Amino acid sequence: MSQNFTNYLAVYYLSYLGLCALLVLWVARTLRSSGAVFLHDAFHGDTALIGSVTRLLDIGFYLVCAGYVLITVRNYAWLQNLDQVFQSEVYKIGFFLLLLGAIHLFNLLLLALFRRRTVAKPQTASA
Repeated sequence: MSQNFTNYLAVYYLSYLGLCALLVLWVARTLRSSGAVFLHDAFHGDTALIGSVTRLLDIGFYLVCAGYVLITVRNYAWLQNLDQVFQSEVYKIGFFLLLLGAIHLFNLLLLALFRRRTVAKPQTASA
């Protein structure tokens, strides 16, 4: 293994893990603060249920993020310059963001369906 490859690989590992950590923390903070109102509405103010669902969503989010980053951290290409480091990171982080977006939209869909179901129950009971 050449010294040049080792240096670029170290740059890749440090920057990839650092960027992923920053993204995960920023997205988690944003989702938690913005999602509080949505959860409050979806669960009709039941604070115990909201707290429990929030913790479960947080755990799921962090597990998915950690799993993806750990699976994709290895680089199989010979990194010979910073351009190759950048290209490798952009591809992996771009896919990571697409994955997080898809999971987020799926969670919103599930919460909307749950809310619709709980709102519809009282109407059918009184009819």
